[in-house]
Amino acid sequence: MVLVGSGDSQVPAPLPTVLKEYTKSAIRTQPRDLLVWSLSYFKCLEDGRVPPVKDRLEFPVPVTSEGISPGILRVLQRQLGDTKDGNVEWASLAEACHSLGVRKNAVKESWDLTEGAKGCESKPWDHILSHLAIRNSGNNQDTNKNVSEALQHVMNALTDDSVSKRVLLQRVLDHYARIHAHIHSQDPNVDQNAVVLVHQDAQDYLTDVAQYQQGFLLPSDLTRPSCPPLQ
Repeated sequence: MVLVGSGDSQVPAPLPTVLKEYTKSAIRTQPRDLLVWSLSYFKCLEDGRVPPVKDRLEFPVPVTSEGISPGILRVLQRQLGDTKDGNVEWASLAEACHSLGVRKNAVKESWDLTEGAKGCESKPWDHILSHLAIRNSGNNQDTNKNVSEALQHVMNALTDDSVSKRVLLQRVLDHYARIHAHIHSQDPNVDQNAVVLVHQDAQDYLTDVAQYQQGFLLPSDLTRPSCPPLQ
């Protein structure tokens, strides 16, 4: 044991502030594995990257078999959604998801479902986000509810407006197309003609709504009584 005299010990000036922010961040994020999350948190700070911290505490803390929540999707969007080409490498995706407690099988399946050149090391983050969101949409028998919830999760992850949660129309439609296709790819008996018509009706409706909102959509637009089925 090494004993340090009181005259020799010095606490770095920034340390109390760093520890205070770390504690607040851990409370807000409620990580599944505090040790893994802490390692990632301080590594991100050291590298000048966005740390794995939620905007606010999700209460009650969402508990899903996949380890995904709306708050986690938003953290991942901040960490991975700002690359120059819009792509993310597998190693970066796996590391970010692991630190937040997202199950590896959910990450791998979302990666595999995202189109890309065979053996490619990076894929479009927006596409991966769509697939992760649908895995957090309840997995119940109400297909319309699953699609609506997944799309709302995506919008909450993408928005820069903490009040209205608005997102540009085209970004919403791009995610909607992928989520809609994902849902119906699971059913080999689905009537594809009917699926196309439903998608087109919903897309036309959302486009009309956005025209009156400066080209933006709100999550609440998806649950209006006038909104047609999204499934």
